[in-house]
Amino acid sequence: MIPGKFFRNYYLNLLIGIFCIHPDGTLEKNSSSQIPILSYHNVQINPKKPSAYFISSAVFDKQMKYLKEEGYSTVLPDDIYKHYTKCISLPEKTIMLSFDDTRKEHYDIVAPILEKYGFKGTFFIMTVAIGKKNYMTGAEIKMLSERGHCIGHHTWDHQDLRKLPIKDWNKQIDKPKKKLEEIIGKEVQYLAYPFGLCNDYAVTELKKRNFKGAFQLSGKQDKNNPLFTLRRLIVPGNWDGARLLKQISVSFR
Repeated sequence: MIPGKFFRNYYLNLLIGIFCIHPDGTLEKNSSSQIPILSYHNVQINPKKPSAYFISSAVFDKQMKYLKEEGYSTVLPDDIYKHYTKCISLPEKTIMLSFDDTRKEHYDIVAPILEKYGFKGTFFIMTVAIGKKNYMTGAEIKMLSERGHCIGHHTWDHQDLRKLPIKDWNKQIDKPKKKLEEIIGKEVQYLAYPFGLCNDYAVTELKKRNFKGAFQLSGKQDKNNPLFTLRRLIVPGNWDGARLLKQISVSFR
């Protein structure tokens, strides 16, 4: 007798194949292929007031513990890229955790908490801040990469790419990309849009530069450019684990 698990895996892989990117780059059923992606900014020991951009280290730890206990595992951008382009299946309870703006606490607080639960994160770096007070150094960014986390691009100093003049793309994208690659010794292939905002112009320019994907915030995923309009959910500092899972189920269907 062939075990039932065989049939479950067979049909799961068959369904995943239905929702892959077509050769022309479009996605047949994008809403069924969205992977939950969370966005964090400031994770501090004692923030003045929890908000969309500030969360305490204790609450963040509890959220990660809850996700772990609920059976979630983390993925990195390359895993999502392969899921979309090569129909590679991912665990049912898959989530990506991302952290913007190069904050020092991402190295001191976030990474140790993630690693305690066996999680990996994606850190989007704004290169103008590297080495400045309260921000990560190049050595710390390199160490995160060596420990298995992903280093992504977040422009030089957080400019809106939707209306960035062509003459400024070298300063905001090309030079910072090269700098990050020199720091970590790897190609940087993913970007988080400043303010979480994008348009066709920004997508076109990123594709010219051989990026493999880019992350927005709550805008609608574009069926014609799904990998360059990947959606993220900002996690406020006053959510407990149950509220977090409820919002994930509502935001990523």
